[in-house]
Amino acid sequence: MATQRNEFQVEEILRRNPAYQIVEAKYQYQERNSNGKERVYGVKVSRQAYEELAATISKPTLPFDKFVKVLRPLMMGTHAAAYIPGAFNLLDSDNTGTIDISEIAAFMPVIVPGASPHMLLRIIQKVDQNRDYKLNLNEFTNLIKRGIGREIAIGRM
Repeated sequence: MATQRNEFQVEEILRRNPAYQIVEAKYQYQERNSNGKERVYGVKVSRQAYEELAATISKPTLPFDKFVKVLRPLMMGTHAAAYIPGAFNLLDSDNTGTIDISEIAAFMPVIVPGASPHMLLRIIQKVDQNRDYKLNLNEFTNLIKRGIGREIAIGRM
């Protein structure tokens, strides 16, 4: 039995205001399967939606511009591998060498409206090798390289 191989491209589109602040980050995926069938889908996150969600969270949150630096590798996977360590360092606010997965999960609804933070927790648990609900850089890298953002965009979570 032959396995079906999908090829995909991802494009990051940043919309800025006149002051050159990012006001929206959009990730558009184009996927083609081995039969030539093509599918286009995407995820869009606005500064306004992010800031509204951040205001409801009792923990300190990243400013939107820094969040976009975390979002880039999350959504682009291996296409943005060079950005993974920087994203990890932004999330590791207490410099312990780990990030708490509940902090990442809190932002699921801004990436996918109506989504539950528990959706991301299920995915993260697959790479949390020591089951401490924290990710070290290697675990975080594995999460990103598994294509978590694409899975979110497709709705496979």
